[in-house]
Order: sequence, then structure tokens, then C-alpha cells
Amino acid sequence: MSIPNLRTVEVDDIQLIRFWRNLDHINSRMVIKDVIDFDAQRDWYDSLDLEKTKYFIYSFEKKDIGLATISKIDYENKTFEGGIQCGDINYLGHWINIWACIKIYNLAFFDLKMETAFAKILSNNNSALRLNKTIGYEFISEVEKGVGKYILSKKNFLNKSKKIQSYLKSLDSNF
Repeated sequence: MSIPNLRTVEVDDIQLIRFWRNLDHINSRMVIKDVIDFDAQRDWYDSLDLEKTKYFIYSFEKKDIGLATISKIDYENKTFEGGIQCGDINYLGHWINIWACIKIYNLAFFDLKMETAFAKILSNNNSALRLNKTIGYEFISEVEKGVGKYILSKKNFLNKSKKIQSYLKSLDSNF
């Protein structure tokens, strides 16, 4: 069986990320729905603060599948936002997306020593709501019409993801 891979985004990846971000199955589930052009994508990459943002490409069977992010990292308050975008429509609903999600939350909680994650999710984004609930996110409030704010503690993540983590370790001994 192929082992998934997570690698840091490099400049050569940014147009692939832009392509994915502009796909309808991703863009329609974003809070900000702007279509990103070539120059805007380059400006975005050049403006990244790599201390506060970590971007990764996740791949499976030697094929890039999507983007995993740890963003808005606040080392003082030990908070962050995490997320994934499955760029390859053939892998929607595939376990590789859960693998990527769990992998980046483990990185944030254990390697970066974060304690709390936040997320803003469209109320009609059922797949994101389901995944985030599965790993322990709890609803806080509606931040604007149709957009909810959610919170995830490290403790809740560990409790809720225990079975998933065990399963993923059985697939990938390096997990």
C-alpha cells in the first residue's frame, strides 16, 4: 500500500494551489469566494509570514491531492486555525483527506505546542462540518450570516480522534 506524504509548499506549487482554490468544489465552500489570478497568487505567496502560517501539499500514490494549512498561529496564546482543501475531485471522500487533517493537527498541537484551534465554516459546508465535529470541534457562535465559528481544544482533539489516529497508524507506521 502507498504511504501518504506531506511536504512544505514551495514557490513551484503556488499555481497548482491557485488552480485548486478556484475549482468550484473548493471555492463554493470558502467564506471568501474571490477567483484568484496569477499575480494575486504570487503576491499571496510573497506575503506569507512563515512563522505564523504553515502550508503543506499532501499527496498519495505519487499524486498531489490537496492543501493542508496551519494558519493564524499565535505562539503567545497557543492558538491556530487549521484546514484542508482536497484539490483532486477524484479523492473527495477519500481517507487521505482525514489523514492530512489529523497530520496537521498533530503537528500544530505537538510540534508547535498549540493548545486551541479555531475554524470558520460555512453552515452549508456539510463535509467540513462533519469532519470538524469528528475531530472534536464545538460550535461557539455565528460570526456572520451562514458562517459559524468553532473551537477545538487539544484535549478534545485527542479524545475524539483516538480511534482515527489508531487506524491511520495501522496504514502508515510513520504516522
